Amino acid sequence: MIPSSLWKDNTLYQPDKLIDIYKNKLIELSMYDHAKKYHKKTTGATGGKNIAETKKHFAERFLTSSARTQFVIIDPREDFLEISVNLKATFGGGKISILDIPAGTGAGILSLLSNISELRAHSKLPKLPLYINILAGDFSSSALKIYNELLEEIKMYLEYQLIYINYEICEWDASSPQSTNLLIRKFLQNEDAYEEHYVFMSAFSGVGSPIYKQFDKSFTYIQIALSHLNTTILYIEPNTNEASSFSKFITKLHKLTTWLPKVINISQDSTSRFKWYDPITGNTPKSGIILKQYSREK
Repeated sequence: MIPSSLWKDNTLYQPDKLIDIYKNKLIELSMYDHAKKYHKKTTGATGGKNIAETKKHFAERFLTSSARTQFVIIDPREDFLEISVNLKATFGGGKISILDIPAGTGAGILSLLSNISELRAHSKLPKLPLYINILAGDFSSSALKIYNELLEEIKMYLEYQLIYINYEICEWDASSPQSTNLLIRKFLQNEDAYEEHYVFMSAFSGVGSPIYKQFDKSFTYIQIALSHLNTTILYIEPNTNEASSFSKFITKLHKLTTWLPKVINISQDSTSRFKWYDPITGNTPKSGIILKQYSREK
């Protein structure tokens, strides 16, 4: 059963600690008023290299992205049952290394960590020691700075539930094989220390379909470099036309991947969108999800 603090009256509520950290960062960045006035019916900022674009994206899209990840994890309607069960099992205990790309300001990873913690706090998951190593890659140094600060803020809260994190940020250009090589070498520095390696990709489609082709070599390299490991690759995207194009791009790439034989594809239709509460505006917007998971499990 899902705690009412997270799901009530068919509406998703994000963990209080995550919201507190987010609000405080908005205030620190002088973006709280902007976030409060932003209307979710518009597309919202897609992020960018400079601080102004990063702050705008953080104010407009952070909670939307974190809500998508949360909905997959707690899965209140059992829309993604197998993936949700796998996530909870993977993050139930042990030692895991996560490659978070594109990391942005951390909406996806913060949602993952805070929701696992909240489920533990309500005795919905076993409270076993969980050690997570995180490498965050993104082309925006200003986004990575916020990412780093938010993880530092939530670290002690996670430790109350025996979740211990180490994290490092790395500027990464997805269109550059050289940059990807450096990222993966860093990710695999202590590969034998972890029981599982997890590639977490969220909201990559925001860059736009015209440049997906530029990612071919880097994405192929990531797959090859991790082929000797117990690995899961999870894509969480909004249900948009751009995300549909990205999903087709990913499917084509993974046709060459024989070492990840277990494939799960889920795309919510318009009638399956979920409602979530925005504590900044007081509104309850709706979101949809496209999911892809590749793993060794047969």
